[in-house]
Amino acid sequence: MENLQKAAHDAGFDGIGVTTASPLEHMKPILEQAKDEGRYPDFVEQDVDRRINPRSVLENAVSVIAVAVAYKTVEPGPTPPLHGTVSRSAWGLDYHRELEKRMDQLIIFLKEHYHAKACAKAVDTSPLIDRAIAIESGLGIPGDNCAVYVPPFGSWVFLGEILVDAVLPLGTTSSVPTKTCVECQACIKACPTQALYAPGKIKPQRCISYLTQKSGQIPLEFREKIKNSLWGCDICQQACPQNQSAKVSRHREFRPIVGPHIPLIPLLSLSNKEFKDMFGPTSMAWRGKNTVQRNACIILGNQGHPEAVEPLRQCAASHPSDTVREAANWALRKIESRK
Repeated sequence: MENLQKAAHDAGFDGIGVTTASPLEHMKPILEQAKDEGRYPDFVEQDVDRRINPRSVLENAVSVIAVAVAYKTVEPGPTPPLHGTVSRSAWGLDYHRELEKRMDQLIIFLKEHYHAKACAKAVDTSPLIDRAIAIESGLGIPGDNCAVYVPPFGSWVFLGEILVDAVLPLGTTSSVPTKTCVECQACIKACPTQALYAPGKIKPQRCISYLTQKSGQIPLEFREKIKNSLWGCDICQQACPQNQSAKVSRHREFRPIVGPHIPLIPLLSLSNKEFKDMFGPTSMAWRGKNTVQRNACIILGNQGHPEAVEPLRQCAASHPSDTVREAANWALRKIESRK
């Protein structure tokens, strides 16, 4: 395991765990219950059997390496007026591309030293349940906030997998405790929308991270609760005492390119090219310009600053997206109601 651990560290990973490619049968009833209760996310693979089976990604997989990369860098500080906040995970370079580059380097090692012939990469766009595999491999442990904790980095970690058609030594790179949470439930108490409603239980459709990334209109009941969140949400992670003392990442590529806070008014008139230039290197680019502009309108409505009125009027009058125009009009009514 030591040579694999060193190769993973040299490739830029902060932790690995190795398990077999057997299906995670214990996850099937959990996922089916989530479906029955309306808690199953609509943006992930709907076939439960594919989600629990690593061989749905690589048919002849024998082993699975769960990987973690830490991304906690600077502290965000308070949100200035007329700004929106961005989740830590989106401050720096797009983690999908960054993890895959690291995986490519480790795959070279696996082919040279473990005679692997076929390998497959999986980040959070594959059917697999990254958190369940990380826990199964011993890489991390579950937190009450539905995140995986990888000491000493807390839950500030990106997760992924490499599926391999070779036998690898099972185990993990670090000593992980059997339990991380101490029943403080700070994360549950902090969740503004009650998306996180019990230890390890979440209703994704109420989650601010989900709401700020979904297409279309954001339901009215959640708009005020979004407050300043332009993209994603870290509230349940920030509330965690263990996360507040988590080790800082060694990776400069996750330091802010955008954020932690972004001026909102300039976002309303961004062209497609300007949006791509600004957000293209980050994970914020995937939903496109309209989603970010919709969110900016809602935040400006929540903040209620008079300086936002004229830019919102222009946006409401001329933006090509019905969704953005609706959000701008909602924000104008919100500001007007404060007078």
